[in-house]
Amino acid sequence: MDNLQLNRKRRGIVYARVSGDDRHNERRNLEGQIEMGRKYALDNGYEVVEELAEDDRGASGASFDLPQLGRVLDMAEHGMFDVLIVREIDRLSRNLAKQLIVEERLKNCGVTIEYVLGEYPDNPEGNLMKHVRGSIAEYEREKIRERSTRGRRNMARAGKVVSHGRALYGYQVSDDQQHLVVFEPEARIVRLIYEWYTVGDETGARLSTTKIAVRLSELHIPTWADTHKGVPKTRSAGKWSNNSIRSILRNSAYMGAWQYGKGRPDAIDVEIPPLVEAQTWQAAQWQRVENTLEAKRNTRRDYLMRCRLTCNCGYNISAHCLTTRGNVYLYYRCSSWVQDYAKGGCKKNGYFSVPDLDKLVWDWLKGWFKAPADLRRKFEAYQAERTRINAPILKLLHVNDKLITDHGAQLKRAKDMYQLGVINADELLERKIRLEATIAKLEAEREKLQGRLGRELSPQQITEVIKFAEKLAHGLEKADQSFEARRRIIELLDVRAILATENGEKVVYASFVLTDTAQHGERLTMPKMKRRKLSVEDKNTPRLD
Repeated sequence: MDNLQLNRKRRGIVYARVSGDDRHNERRNLEGQIEMGRKYALDNGYEVVEELAEDDRGASGASFDLPQLGRVLDMAEHGMFDVLIVREIDRLSRNLAKQLIVEERLKNCGVTIEYVLGEYPDNPEGNLMKHVRGSIAEYEREKIRERSTRGRRNMARAGKVVSHGRALYGYQVSDDQQHLVVFEPEARIVRLIYEWYTVGDETGARLSTTKIAVRLSELHIPTWADTHKGVPKTRSAGKWSNNSIRSILRNSAYMGAWQYGKGRPDAIDVEIPPLVEAQTWQAAQWQRVENTLEAKRNTRRDYLMRCRLTCNCGYNISAHCLTTRGNVYLYYRCSSWVQDYAKGGCKKNGYFSVPDLDKLVWDWLKGWFKAPADLRRKFEAYQAERTRINAPILKLLHVNDKLITDHGAQLKRAKDMYQLGVINADELLERKIRLEATIAKLEAEREKLQGRLGRELSPQQITEVIKFAEKLAHGLEKADQSFEARRRIIELLDVRAILATENGEKVVYASFVLTDTAQHGERLTMPKMKRRKLSVEDKNTPRLD
């Protein structure tokens, strides 16, 4: 058996990564990294069992939330390979703490890491060189980020617009790519939007954002997405949404006040040509406030789940009232229907009867609190799922803590060696600076990992929450007689739901948060409800699709 083990080829995984830091570096491409790793494996007689390419430009090499890296760690735990082949250290990570954690975890699984560009033997000298190279990679990443940020801010301070080649609706980027200039065909539309909203149309009636969107769609006016190539679109050409209208109305850039870093304390103001006067822009803001206050008067009907529903397409669900032939029909529907989107799976959801959906959610909520024993089992099932999700994070934390302990021990040994005269003051200072910096980075990484852990409750805490639930159960029964009481409980438990249509059936995915502020202030997010049909619907309800 031992001979078979010795004769078996070492199994290798080739891992490549491209991050946002490399977007301008053609040399750092995934195909090239994989090819180099493949050749390295062939030259060393390794059997390549998997080639994993991390092409997530939106993520960072400093993050553990990378799917292919997660697969590497999972395969290592199951003994599926022996060596990880990476082109160079900064392709594994440009964060020293992460690099050390990944290496230690793979080492514990019997896996070694070999770099195509660079040899780092497992001895003090090799570890030092690898440590230094990792620090340089992290330094380079921070310098790239710092230079990019500083460069953009300096451009903004010089009165230049950082638009990445895409201008606001109503503007175009100048030939030098540093200023915004008025694009009159769109600028006219912007001015028209402000006029319709603050003054009125040809009849003198002020239009809402929804009516403005409808009017522009009827005129087939091109939208911002229509005129910019490569922008994902969710509706056909010339179809406007009231979200687009709201964005134009609240953007202070249209009165000539563009900002870099908008919303941040250190935002930089940049002057651009205004499309509307400052007084007009301010009048639009007051009109927005007035419209919001007026809208609150439209909630005279009883919508238990108002402002707590989301469509499975991602947009909010709005509440509506239809009166026909003296009958009143209340229903929920995706707001994208109101905005007349030409595409989107939410179109098939249709409407949801308010009485049916509200009753379904309320009955489901009461069902959670009827039997304390059932509630305890549900809590324990949730706890088991949370434990499963936390397991890989806890493993990373364990490795991180071990590295902190090891580096602390190295620092103590260096001080002892100095006391014994083995090393001089300069050597002690170099080691002290390096080790303390690494420990600080590992401790910072520990905080990040702890922040990713989901909260788990102890058996005692579960008992306390169940006691609170028992008290709440009495209030639920009484609330059957009062809409206001039901609404208060819905808000107390922060009940939310997602509406969808699956296989022709209307379904609801509901969840709530149970808070016991009187005792311990813990928040426990309950599992989603099982799929349920909205079974009872009024057949006399007129078709609203």
